[in-house]
Amino acid sequence: MKSLLHPLLLCAWLLCMAGTARAAEVHIVFGQSLAPFADEKTGRGIEIDIIRAALQAAGHGLRISFVPQARVPVALQSGQCDGAATITPDSGVAAAYSEVYIHYQDYLIAPKGRFAQAPSIAELGRLRLVAFQKAAEYLGPAFAQMARANPRYKEEADQLSQLRMLFAGQAEAIVAERHIFEHQLGQLRSSSRFREQPFEVEFFALFDKIPYRVGFRNPALRDDFNSGLARIRAEGVLARIEAAYVPLIKLAD
Repeated sequence: MKSLLHPLLLCAWLLCMAGTARAAEVHIVFGQSLAPFADEKTGRGIEIDIIRAALQAAGHGLRISFVPQARVPVALQSGQCDGAATITPDSGVAAAYSEVYIHYQDYLIAPKGRFAQAPSIAELGRLRLVAFQKAAEYLGPAFAQMARANPRYKEEADQLSQLRMLFAGQAEAIVAERHIFEHQLGQLRSSSRFREQPFEVEFFALFDKIPYRVGFRNPALRDDFNSGLARIRAEGVLARIEAAYVPLIKLAD
């Protein structure tokens, strides 16, 4: 997925808002391996752009850092940051949660022809299955029960490793967000460092979309973010950020 951030109007708006930013930046932690939503290599991504724009609309700057997904709640709870992105109240973390700002759609991804029809979540318990880190917390109670009972289930912090395991035959299927899978597939195909040969896969939509929020330590910052999010939605900035990414990533309505 390529960022098509040509929009001069969007850049001008962000620069204008940056001029009003308060001296103290808001430090938001993101999980690693979430490109193209949040790309650690470039510091860009649709989530980063949304959060930055919402904070700037409320008069704040943004500082970002990345940690493994399992460390995101720890960073928030221990006070290493002001807020954590891509999180939900289901994480069990006590935080001041923002309004939903983006949805992820996760899929079961398997070699084409592996299943005659979409399997049930319970049937995944018979597979060598690799999911993204924290999947058992986010994909519902049936998936969590399957994960606990399946000795061949594992979670990987590096989602490129999921693809490599699938294409090397070390996993019968994986669970990943489709845009992230396609981004990592592009990385795999473009690098000579990897020996795995991609093959055709099928996507099975077994899971509900996950509505993600920002978890803040300070309720006042949460309120500022919500206010800024409402403002950029009303002024069309959110729509321009969405349009800058192709293919389109579904935002919260």
